[in-house]
Amino acid sequence: MDSKPASRKTNLKQYRSVNGKWQFVPVVKVEGKPKPQLVLIDGKPESWKGGGKFFLEWYEDGKRKTKIAGVSPREALDAWQLLTGVLAGNIEAPDDQSDDDTIVTIDAAIARYLNEVKATKSKSTQRAYACDLRWFRKHCRKHYVSKLNREDMMTLFGAGRDEGLNQKTINKKVIVALQAMRGAGAVIDLKKGDWPKTTDKGIDIYQPEEIQRFFAECVPDEWMVFQVFLQTGFRSREVATLYWDDVDWNGGTLSVRAKPELEFKPKSYEERAVPVPWPLLKALKERTRSNPESNLIFPTPPHPKRPGYGGDKPDAHHLESCKEIAFRAKLNCNRCKDGKRSCAKGPFCSSWNLHKWRHTFATYSIRTYDIRTVQVFLGHKNISTTEKYLKSMRLGDLRVKVEQSLLAAFL
Repeated sequence: MDSKPASRKTNLKQYRSVNGKWQFVPVVKVEGKPKPQLVLIDGKPESWKGGGKFFLEWYEDGKRKTKIAGVSPREALDAWQLLTGVLAGNIEAPDDQSDDDTIVTIDAAIARYLNEVKATKSKSTQRAYACDLRWFRKHCRKHYVSKLNREDMMTLFGAGRDEGLNQKTINKKVIVALQAMRGAGAVIDLKKGDWPKTTDKGIDIYQPEEIQRFFAECVPDEWMVFQVFLQTGFRSREVATLYWDDVDWNGGTLSVRAKPELEFKPKSYEERAVPVPWPLLKALKERTRSNPESNLIFPTPPHPKRPGYGGDKPDAHHLESCKEIAFRAKLNCNRCKDGKRSCAKGPFCSSWNLHKWRHTFATYSIRTYDIRTVQVFLGHKNISTTEKYLKSMRLGDLRVKVEQSLLAAFL
């Protein structure tokens, strides 16, 4: 969008207190574009420190007009870009061109929504939502919340398919966009048949032979880490932030607890304890004698050439370690390719990932314990999430019946 001609017609200024007196001061321009972080006071640039409001000023039909542009530099620049685009005819005008400051832009709505998410969700959820909304913004050409409608959401479904995204992923991104825009006042009514149906994937687990070969290649520290993954079903961050205090030596359990100092909260904020076999507890007990410096069970190892690296910080390299061990054990599928990287030549196999250990734990546990117990072990908020593992148990029972069937007798 070429907004240079319009930018000369639109000025941005701030109403703020200067030496105890409220007045309008101009915003610094860089190559014709305002930089709201800086304002001119007595001809000298000064950084924005909060307080006051930004205003737009332009001429229309020979008359000077002003309009509030927000209270932060981000809101001010967004408002300036939109107005210059409208005046240049490159952006559609809102339904109401009055000075009503209740007209909300999509960018402003996204910023407000992410700020609300920051107050209630974990950092990983914040990052996921921000990614979903960047994708939405890339495919949405409109600029005002009031202009959004059903057609824009249907466009998103099509864009996701063009990019080859999984349908569940597309639906999730659209849901996040709808939440953000409806929260800002958008009226978007989707019909029942608008949501594309999704196909549930089968549960992918590590097979007994793979597990045996994997652990045969592990050095003691690696063996310990991945036995914890296998025996608890913990998620990667839950394993990385385990403290020695999370081990109940008498009860024989490992616990997941919130650790604000590590910026960690359990998913769905559900703390839980999972019983583990005594041989694993015995191995952990022996490990305490060799690692007394850190309260973390699996801290990041010190780096020989990077002072201050590791020590008392959670190890964030378990995924790389998992793939490396699988490669050493010759367990790669030899089909994965990502650019120049091939799992036939290195530790890049997508078949080996940390969440697959969790699936393996759940699949074997559902054959041993009742479903409510497994739900607690996994920390699932809804039992429907746990029920997907019942399918594997039913298939195991069917396997026996197939071998004993009348049809099998003809082979």
